[in-house]
Amino acid sequence: MKSKILLSLIVTTLLFSCNPFKNNEINKVINAFYNHHKGPFEEVDKNLLSAGLSALVDKAIAEEVKSVEELKALKSTDKPNKIEGDIFTSLSESFTSYEIGRTSIYDNKATVQLEFTNNKAGTEIWKDDIELIKENGAWKIDNVRFKGERSFGKSTKDVLSQFLTPITAVKSDADDQRCRLSAGNQYQWSNLKKGCIRVLELPIKLRSMDKTSIASVIFSDDQKKAEVFTQNTSWVLNKKSLTAYESEASDKGVFLEKRNNVWRLGALKDGKTIYSGNVE
Repeated sequence: MKSKILLSLIVTTLLFSCNPFKNNEINKVINAFYNHHKGPFEEVDKNLLSAGLSALVDKAIAEEVKSVEELKALKSTDKPNKIEGDIFTSLSESFTSYEIGRTSIYDNKATVQLEFTNNKAGTEIWKDDIELIKENGAWKIDNVRFKGERSFGKSTKDVLSQFLTPITAVKSDADDQRCRLSAGNQYQWSNLKKGCIRVLELPIKLRSMDKTSIASVIFSDDQKKAEVFTQNTSWVLNKKSLTAYESEASDKGVFLEKRNNVWRLGALKDGKTIYSGNVE
């Protein structure tokens, strides 16, 4: 009896993950997207994206246009808000080739592992998971889960959501205490965003080593700076290497680095880890 159940489970798994017809449909979508994808998210073929991901892309494009228009009206020379680099792979510099790997299918959801290569300056190889869902009978790309060491978010949706994180209009609040009083104690002043930001909505969160508090992280659009928020303070960190950031003050300063796909916040003085890991 047990052997029959086991055999049934094996057959069911094979049907879900190795259906040649479904794989062919999915591979067509993957190839149609990545064969023509050149990096900028504004130029992607939204017909190949799910309704949810397409809506996020539209909102981000609208936010970029809005930022340009606002600065133009103010005759400002500041750089407008813009998502820099490729957000459909872990590497912001994008890829030069890719290979389709393992495909897992369950009902109307699928995950395809792609191995990307970038050989523009040396050779970098990494793998990402492409998540698809079936909408109106057609497979659509719904998200890209970043697995590469150099990724600055957990996924394409996370990057877009972070870019669209609401900022209040209290731009004159120069310190965190006034920001909290003006916008509510769930907000903190962001030096990168130049406004009050709802830190609990940021997609990248780290948990303290004693598991009693959470730190949130955002990156500048060009990824040259990071800002870390805790309950009592915040730091702006400068990029030191591909996946490492440091504050300027060495005595009470902090560092942020990514190792084995996990972000770690620590003290510069002794190297001790203060916060680590991703909080879902």
